[in-house]
Amino acid sequence: MKDYTIRFKDCSIYYEMHENKSKPTLVFLHGYTSSLSVFESIVVTFKKDYQLIFIDLPGHGKSGVSGSVGLKDMPEILKSILDYQDISKIHLIGVDVGAVVGQGFGHIYPDHMESLVSIGSFSIYHDSCKKVNQEHFLSHLGLSIKWLFNFKSYLNHYANLATITEAGLIKFKQSQESFKRSGMRAFKGLNRFYRWDKPVKNYPTYVICGEFEEEVIKDASLQFEQKVPNAILEGFNKSKRVVFLDQPRLFIEHVQTFFKTQLK
Repeated sequence: MKDYTIRFKDCSIYYEMHENKSKPTLVFLHGYTSSLSVFESIVVTFKKDYQLIFIDLPGHGKSGVSGSVGLKDMPEILKSILDYQDISKIHLIGVDVGAVVGQGFGHIYPDHMESLVSIGSFSIYHDSCKKVNQEHFLSHLGLSIKWLFNFKSYLNHYANLATITEAGLIKFKQSQESFKRSGMRAFKGLNRFYRWDKPVKNYPTYVICGEFEEEVIKDASLQFEQKVPNAILEGFNKSKRVVFLDQPRLFIEHVQTFFKTQLK
């Protein structure tokens, strides 16, 4: 494994790479308050057959955040990393907001996107994002109070959304250890991705939703499959949002099957 830090405008972005130049490249993007370490338990299996890139999103993990750089810039940040590593095409695995910016990358750079695994997220097209944002509006007001006065409780909220198992909860909380209040600034401008009507390229998309996910995300996952061409949905029993923390073996088996189908 090699680790890198690049500069994007006035911000540092950290990523790790397991090189395997002769194999297809998988890019992993974690969710809000988490970091690339959340994928730690599934690295061993995937690195046998793929080249792997794990990125700390702006404001998360070892990446910085600034007034001019946030999640809205992830398509360009990812493209910079791919150019530096001389990689032309990727398959992307994204968790919640990681899947959102992954779709943004696929929209802006369609020739570089081969497929997407969307975990606990929603489509940026067909107004699905508006429904999710409306449902979360009041809860975000309450979370803002926690963010100000009880930051530990704020982080616990997202940890409890992520996983149902004790082992999964421990791993997710470990992935949150570097997240600070300033990380919330990374969300500024995220609505950039919610202004498009339809995908530029209908790449294969595997939509994953946990049995105990929020109802609004379950509904959004159904809409994802129904309204986005070439998308398929699968529900995972006994799991919440970050399904690979609750059902790692099942997740690995099914995602590998999905990729092998696309690579035939």
